[in-house]
Amino acid sequence: MKNKAILVILSALTLICITSCDPNRLYETNTQVADQKWTYEDVKTYTVDVADTTTCYNIYINIRHSFQFEWRNLYVQVGTQMPDGRKIEKRVNLPLCESDGKWYGSCLGDNCDVPVMIQHDAKFPQPGKYTFTIRQDMRANPLVNIKSVGLRVEKAKAAKVGQ
Repeated sequence: MKNKAILVILSALTLICITSCDPNRLYETNTQVADQKWTYEDVKTYTVDVADTTTCYNIYINIRHSFQFEWRNLYVQVGTQMPDGRKIEKRVNLPLCESDGKWYGSCLGDNCDVPVMIQHDAKFPQPGKYTFTIRQDMRANPLVNIKSVGLRVEKAKAAKVGQ
C-alpha cells in the first residue's frame, strides 16, 4: 500500500513538472471518469478562450486508461461550438495500442496516458470561447477502465524553411 502511494505521488509530481513549464500550451484540462466507467451520458466539456486567430494549433484528446482496457482503440464524438454559436460534430478514432498489443503513450503502474492528436495546424476562425465536448462512442456502455479524459490545445511548431 505504501509503495502504491509513493508511485501515485511520483507520477503526479512528474506530470506537474512536465506540463507546468510549457509555453506552447494554450489549454489543457483532464477530467476524471467516475468509477472508471465512462457512460454515454458522461459528456466531457471544455471551454477554450482563443484570442489569436493567426496562429496554428494542434488539438489533442488525452486518455488515461488501465492496462485492463480491452480495446485497441476508442471511438469518441467530438463536438465544437464556435463563439458565434455554430456547432460541428464528428466521430474520431483514437488509437491506443499497436497491433501487437503494446500500449501507446506513457505507462506507469496501471496507468497509460495517451495524448492523441485529432487536428494538426488548426486555425480558429474567430476570437472568443470555443466549447468542445467529448462523448464515448463505443458499443460498450459503460466503457470500463477509462480513468480520465482531457483536451489539450497547443501552438503548432512552425515548420523550418526547406522542409
